[in-house]
Amino acid sequence: MDEIDAADRNVREGLFGLNSAILVAILIYVTVVATAYVRFGTLPQISLGAVAILALPFIGLATRSKEFVKNSMLIIAVLLTYESLQGITGSMVHSGSVVSLAGVDQALVGANFTADVQASFASSATTFVSTVFYGLHAFLIMIAFVLFWFKNRAVFRGYTYSLVVTSYLALLTFVVLPSAPPWLTGTAHNLLTTGVRMFPPVFQEVQAVLLSGESDLVAAFPSLHAAYATLFSIFMFKLGRKYGFASLFIAGGVYFSIIYLGQHFLVDLLGGIVYAGVSVYAVEWVMARRQRPRSQSSAAIDAIVGVRLLTPAGPPLDRQV
Repeated sequence: MDEIDAADRNVREGLFGLNSAILVAILIYVTVVATAYVRFGTLPQISLGAVAILALPFIGLATRSKEFVKNSMLIIAVLLTYESLQGITGSMVHSGSVVSLAGVDQALVGANFTADVQASFASSATTFVSTVFYGLHAFLIMIAFVLFWFKNRAVFRGYTYSLVVTSYLALLTFVVLPSAPPWLTGTAHNLLTTGVRMFPPVFQEVQAVLLSGESDLVAAFPSLHAAYATLFSIFMFKLGRKYGFASLFIAGGVYFSIIYLGQHFLVDLLGGIVYAGVSVYAVEWVMARRQRPRSQSSAAIDAIVGVRLLTPAGPPLDRQV
């Protein structure tokens, strides 16, 4: 009987612990996305950060944690679906519908903030360090995933859900309000290309291949670099104050890099922070509502048990033979 139950459970779980319904959904999704790529004549977009995240299951195998492998496969699937959809959105946008938010920055600070930052801090060292920080946003996901999983599962769940919500809210915004980065509008220099050329040739070649199909050049608002760095910092504080304060340096470096390298306006950065904050609030609100009925039931059971324990025991019943 146990062997039958185990076999039935294996059939339900399927590949990597995923049940058949999820596998069918993934198959349908891949088919639809592939069709869309053919329709719009574009290629899948993938970044070095996304490639790094593919190492997560191997960490689970090394630590002999089957649950970690299962959960890492799920988060990889979610993030890759986001990246694949983001690659399509750029092809769906018509050039006439793309907006520039340079005027918003002008209204906020009364100046071309991105260009002023570039002029004030321009140097080879600043460009190199900023390029390093700019490339950290996806690696922060991998670090957070591992750290939160082994340190605090509640923090892990909150971070994962918030990451997904933030990504797809941003994706919806990219479609509804496509916006160009500063360098594309001519209001600032694209120092990221300069920074990339400072790295070894092998790195440059790999990066060029991975970004050859990039089609989301009009996805500046909100900045997901800022959003992901903000999520990382928020949940590091939830893990502990020392982790949180250490993360502020990384988040600040990412914030500075996206402005200095000419990839985002100030309003894009602020938008990323707001999207992350709203996603965390929404996820925690939903999780609290889902846990409330169970908590109330547990409290009621504890009260009943407590009353019974406090009630004096009556005389023993006569045993009938």
